[in-house]
Amino acid sequence: PDRFRLVVVFAAAIISTIFGIVSPKIMGLATTRLFEGIVARLRGVPGAGVDFPYIRTILIVLAALYVVSSIFGYVQQYIMSGVAQRMVYGLRKEVEEKLARLPLGYFDSRSHGEILSRAVNDMDNIGSTLQQSLTQLITSVVMILGVIVMMFSISWILALVVLLTLPLSMFVTMVIAKRSQTYFIGQQRALGEINGHIEEMYAGHKIVKAFGGERTAIAQLDELNQRLYDSGWRAQFISGIIMPLMMFIGNLGYVLVSIIGGVMVTRNAIAIGDVQAFIQYARQFSMPITQLANIANVIQSTMASAERIFELLDEPEQIPDAA
Repeated sequence: PDRFRLVVVFAAAIISTIFGIVSPKIMGLATTRLFEGIVARLRGVPGAGVDFPYIRTILIVLAALYVVSSIFGYVQQYIMSGVAQRMVYGLRKEVEEKLARLPLGYFDSRSHGEILSRAVNDMDNIGSTLQQSLTQLITSVVMILGVIVMMFSISWILALVVLLTLPLSMFVTMVIAKRSQTYFIGQQRALGEINGHIEEMYAGHKIVKAFGGERTAIAQLDELNQRLYDSGWRAQFISGIIMPLMMFIGNLGYVLVSIIGGVMVTRNAIAIGDVQAFIQYARQFSMPITQLANIANVIQSTMASAERIFELLDEPEQIPDAA
């Protein structure tokens, strides 16, 4: 329903990211000019010195780029907020209407708390991901593609050095994400079960007390709580490994760029400003991959919530009475 707004979000994300990506390259020009002026002065070249007017112009251009990037980033976030809320509103409405059409047997075979968990917890999970993680996902993908283009425009040798870390990063993310998905589904299921048990125990508190069912209720809660703990711990731990591993792999690329770039400068194969820009690009390249790895656990959890909601929406409905 919000195709047009999503296209605007994508466009704003691309423009905002492009302006942010170009900045290190321009900053590298200022570094090179500063370096050349100092070297010329040390060598005793007559009239040599730092070209401050040129550097001032570069700084003004950089400030303008950052301002424009921020404006488009704001537009992207503002529109996406509306899109996310409308999508969740529509989904919530569908669930509400579906519950009215389900047969009595559905409610009889499930606890109220479990049904509530799908309509409330799982829905909130999807809403928060659409609001935050989706825009971050778009920006990260655009950032990776843009940085690759800029790196190859400076030096294909250094670009290949950085890209060597990409297959390793993707392999680590895919392997860990696949493992954690199973546990996230288990976590959401266990959360629904524990909500159902608590809702029943609180609603029927007098009956539990009257028939001396406290120990049974507590034992059942402990069992469900332990199941939720086990699933949640495994899901969070396995997905949490991704972030430090991505940082480690990213730092390997950063170190290689610094060493090889330094050697190339000594042989006059590349300007020092370009190496400085490349070091920033190496950081910018690893940052979105780390962000993607960081939100992988959020997306896994959201996929598990979405599966539960769509499972509810796909339930067979009660056949309406004949006229």
